[in-house]
Amino acid sequence: MAYQHGDLINNTNTLTESFIIIMNKYVHARKNEEFTGHELGSFLTKKTPELINNYLLTYNYIKPGDYVIEGSIGQGVWAYVPWIAIMDKDITVTTQQGVYVVYLFSKDMERVYLTFNQGVTKANQEELLDNKKIIRETLDFMDFNIDDNVELTDRGIGQKYELSTIAYREYKKDDLINERITEKELIDDLLKMMRIYKTYKKIFVQSAVRENEEFSEKQDIQAVEIIDNIKKYIKSKGFIYPDGLIENFYLSLKTKPFVLLAGISGIGKTRLVRLFAEALKCKYKLVSVRPDWSDGSDLLGYKNIQGKFVPGAVIDYIKKANENPDEIYFLCLDEMNLARVEYYFSDFLSKMETRRRKGVEIVTDKLLDSDTFEYEDDREKYGDIIIPENLYIVGTVNMDETTHPFSKKVLDRANTIEFNEVYLANFKLDDGLETDIDVIPFKVNNDFLKAEYLTLKDCLEDDEEFIMEIIDKLVEINNILQEANLQVGYRVRDELCFYMLYNHREELLDKNTAFDFQLMQKILPRIQGSGEIIRRVLVKLFKFTTGHDLSTEEGNIGEKAMKYVEANSDLLYPRSAAKLAYMLKRFEEEGFTSYWL
Repeated sequence: MAYQHGDLINNTNTLTESFIIIMNKYVHARKNEEFTGHELGSFLTKKTPELINNYLLTYNYIKPGDYVIEGSIGQGVWAYVPWIAIMDKDITVTTQQGVYVVYLFSKDMERVYLTFNQGVTKANQEELLDNKKIIRETLDFMDFNIDDNVELTDRGIGQKYELSTIAYREYKKDDLINERITEKELIDDLLKMMRIYKTYKKIFVQSAVRENEEFSEKQDIQAVEIIDNIKKYIKSKGFIYPDGLIENFYLSLKTKPFVLLAGISGIGKTRLVRLFAEALKCKYKLVSVRPDWSDGSDLLGYKNIQGKFVPGAVIDYIKKANENPDEIYFLCLDEMNLARVEYYFSDFLSKMETRRRKGVEIVTDKLLDSDTFEYEDDREKYGDIIIPENLYIVGTVNMDETTHPFSKKVLDRANTIEFNEVYLANFKLDDGLETDIDVIPFKVNNDFLKAEYLTLKDCLEDDEEFIMEIIDKLVEINNILQEANLQVGYRVRDELCFYMLYNHREELLDKNTAFDFQLMQKILPRIQGSGEIIRRVLVKLFKFTTGHDLSTEEGNIGEKAMKYVEANSDLLYPRSAAKLAYMLKRFEEEGFTSYWL
C-alpha cells in the first residue's frame, strides 16, 4: 500500500515522513515562497535533526553532546541542495571542513542521499579527490556505493558535494512514498554509516592527534631554535635587524595576528615580513594600500549596480587561507596609513574582535554580510569566508606628513613595533654571513604562531602568580595614565599578559626586555597632547621606567632626562625611558608631543 501523507509538518515522527515532506514541498517553496520564516526552515534545521539525534541516542550510537546535528536550507536565500549533517565534535563542527555524515537532497527533490562526506569550502578539488581515494581504500564501506554517480545539481556548491562524496546510499522519493524503502532500512543504514564514521575517527583522527601532539611538543622545545634559524636566514639575505626585534615580532604575532611595523621609509619593514614568511615557508602576499581607499569595500569587495559581487584587494587571498588551513598565510598591507585606516579597515577590525573557539579552531564572524550578495554563485563563493586562524596580517606604516595618524581603536587592537635605528656603516661585503645554501627555511605548522589564549581564563592556574605580577605593574601604569584619561582597558591588559606569558614559557627575552617592548607597543603610542597634564604623565612614567624622579628638577627636564638615559646602562626599561625622554624634550621645545617622530 502506498504511503499516504497529509500536512504532517508539525507532527511527523519518522525519517520517512520527514523526507517525503521535504521532497514534496521544497521545490515549490524555493521557486515561489518567501525564504525568511518559512516552516521548512525550522522543520529541516531543527525538527528533523532532533529526530535523527533521538534515534542515535535510543540505539546508544552517540553520547549526548558528542555530536553536532544540524540542517540547512541556505543563508538568506533558498539553497538548491539542502542538507542535514551529523558531525563528531572531535573531527569537525562545520560542514566547511573535516569528514562527516550528511543527508543531501537533490535539486529536483527526486532523490535524497545518505553520504559519508568531506568539507568542500576549505579544500580544493585535488585535495578532495586525494582524500576520497585514501579513505575509500582504507575503510570498509560494506554495501554502500563508493562510485561517483551522485546526482544533485548542475551548478554551484551542489556539484562540489558530488565531488566530495566518499560513500553513499541513494533513496528515491517514489520508493519512499510507495514503501519500497522502509523506515527500518533508513535507520539500519544510518547506524551502519555511523559505525563507519567511528572507525574513520579511530584510524584517521585519533592517530593523527597523537602525531600532532608529538609534533607540537617537538616544536615547543624548538621554538628558540626556529627563531634563531629565522634570524640566520634573514642575515643570509643581507639584512640585519636590531637585537630582539625578531623575537618581539614573533611574540606579537602569536599574541594577536595583527601587527603594525612603524618606521621611516626604506628601513626594511616590508622586507622583514617577506623574509620572516620565507624563513617559515609560509604563503605571502603584498598589497599596497591606495590613498583613495575610503571604506571596507576597497579591501573586501562590493556589490555593483548589476548586483554582481566585485572582489576587493584581499578577499581572494583570505579565501585561499580559509580553504587551506594547514598552510600559514601572511598578508602585508604596505603603507597602511596612506589612507585613513579607520575608514577602510574598521569592519575588518570589528570582525577580528569576534575571535572565539569553535572546537579546536579559532573562528570569527563572516567577513561579508549576507546583503552583500544578490546572486547565489557569489554567496557560495564568498559568503562563508571568515578570518581564519592561519592568516596573519602585518601593516607597514610611515609616520610623516604624507600619512594619517592612528586612532586608539587601531592602536589598542595591534602590537605596534617601531624601529627607526639606522646604522649606515653596518655593512661589509664579506663579514662571514651565511649563504642562501647554508640556511634552509624551517617549515612549521600553524601551532607555532597560533594563539593559545583568547581570554585570561584560557591561561593555566599555574600561571596566575605570574599574571598577577604583570597586572600589578599595569595597574600602576594605569593610575598614571588615568590622570590624562589615557588609561587602557581589558583588551590591552589581556593581550599584554598573553605576550608576557608566551615569552615566559619560551624564554626568548629577558622579562624586563619583554615588558619594555610592551610599554613601547601598547602604552606609549597612546600619549599625545599639549597640556601640562601630558607633561606630568610623561614625568611619572619616566620615573616608572627608570626609578629617577624628575618632578623636583628645574629648567629643561627633557634634556636632563635624555642625558640620564645616556649615562645609565642598567635602567629597568631602557627603550621606554629613551622614548619618554624624547617626548619630554619635544614637549618643551614645541609645546606638543606624541610617540611618533
